[in-house]
Amino acid sequence: MAPKDMPIASEDVLLTAPSGPLGPHCSEVARKLVAIFASGQCFMAKGADGHPEVASILTLARLQGIDIGRPIAVDTGTIRGLYHHHPKQGPSITPEISDELDDGQMRDHIYSLLAKAIEKRGVSDVFVRYNREEGRVFAAIDGQMEPLIEMRWPPGYAKQFVRATMAWAGAEGSSERGYQEGAHQVGQITQGLPPGLQSVRLQKLAVGFTGESLIIRLMPTPADGRIDLTALRFSEAEIEQFDSMIFIASGIIAVTGPTGAGKTTTLHGMLSRLLAMFPGDHWVTAEDPIEIRIHHDNVDQIDVVRTATDDDVALSYRKALEAALRSAPHRLLFGEIRSEDTAAIAVRAALTGHQVLTTLHTDGCMQVVARLMDLGVSGSMLRNQGVLRGISSQRLLRRLCPRCRRPSERSQWLGYCPAWLEKIFKKDGGVYLPDIQGCGHCRGGYVVGRKVVTEIMRLDDRLTGLLVEGRTAEALDHWRATGGVPLLDRAGQLVAAGEFDPYEVIRCLNS
Repeated sequence: MAPKDMPIASEDVLLTAPSGPLGPHCSEVARKLVAIFASGQCFMAKGADGHPEVASILTLARLQGIDIGRPIAVDTGTIRGLYHHHPKQGPSITPEISDELDDGQMRDHIYSLLAKAIEKRGVSDVFVRYNREEGRVFAAIDGQMEPLIEMRWPPGYAKQFVRATMAWAGAEGSSERGYQEGAHQVGQITQGLPPGLQSVRLQKLAVGFTGESLIIRLMPTPADGRIDLTALRFSEAEIEQFDSMIFIASGIIAVTGPTGAGKTTTLHGMLSRLLAMFPGDHWVTAEDPIEIRIHHDNVDQIDVVRTATDDDVALSYRKALEAALRSAPHRLLFGEIRSEDTAAIAVRAALTGHQVLTTLHTDGCMQVVARLMDLGVSGSMLRNQGVLRGISSQRLLRRLCPRCRRPSERSQWLGYCPAWLEKIFKKDGGVYLPDIQGCGHCRGGYVVGRKVVTEIMRLDDRLTGLLVEGRTAEALDHWRATGGVPLLDRAGQLVAAGEFDPYEVIRCLNS
């Protein structure tokens, strides 16, 4: 029974009961640790305040407007008695799982799942998948896939969840042609999201065995309304290198790297620094879609998906870039150079005195010139130093927990040992590896939150000329001689310093 000094009214609703309003979001494990009533009374097992599922349920209850007081510490027997003696439930906050719910009802479930994801630190993406047999929900946590919900979903319910999510995006006008079963589609949601989320980007894939996979990219709201380069843990020296490139009035600055490497955050971090330095400059951005909203009087953002009048997304993107260039901008941000048309527009902007921040999909800085030439930009054009000013390439890697990392010597590496790692063993004697058991302060040997590893290249005439001529080895030697540090070299420095482990570098870089 509950403590006598905290009586519970018989009409009070037990939210966390199996058939209660929070029941679908509360596992049997959590029900052994916490009981939450609609009045705000909360009973918690001693020591359960740090349990992630208990914290998630408390957050969800507060998001639903429940005014929870300070939890009362009780033993697990008391909590079991609460569920046994207080069966009365009342109306649900969210409907029970069913494959016959309308989109409005499903939206409550979508909201709850996003709230659970944003509350769990380190989640960048949510994956909802289904096939004929079942539905599953995973999360990318610091780049690693883990179940976000252990329970399997009925395939019909999971399918309706995916359809309702795309319908939500369609209602905002950001989903391609509405929901189409068995089609690859994109979309975005910006309205009605849980606190802490600025937007979510959607990519729906048609996969084998008559199923679909929905990838939901989370875009958190910046803490102070602006993006700072320190959010990705760039060093002070690296930020100074960025400053040396961006404080130039014209030319292209390109950020490269794979999807999920933080390129958009880096672009907006540079934009924020320029806005702080030159607040009167007029900025125009063209993005597909807008992932980070900028609240500034002198910034106009074009959302390609929302403003598209053509089914041809590539054509709509080209039109958006052309419109941006005609809008009297001082500086431009183009989400990506992705085609011959967009490369030509970016070069034209640079040659007419505009600064262009953009991204490009290449493996590193050394490949950018060749990629632009593949997209139709002539070598003679690129030799003009006013066109391509600077390039950076980046990856995001997990950081070792300094409390429980364990040393490893060369003798323990009986298998393949890359040359860069061999050098570290010869110079420093050893490296560190994660303790997969963790220490209570980390997640399986890694601290929460990844760190960027980057290479930053400021171009000069000789370096650009060598790259245009395809003399990559000579270009690399020249860059190193002038202070350049390639991506793998920088990662090796952080391995030697005990911040990264070698396996993480091998997993994320061409080592």
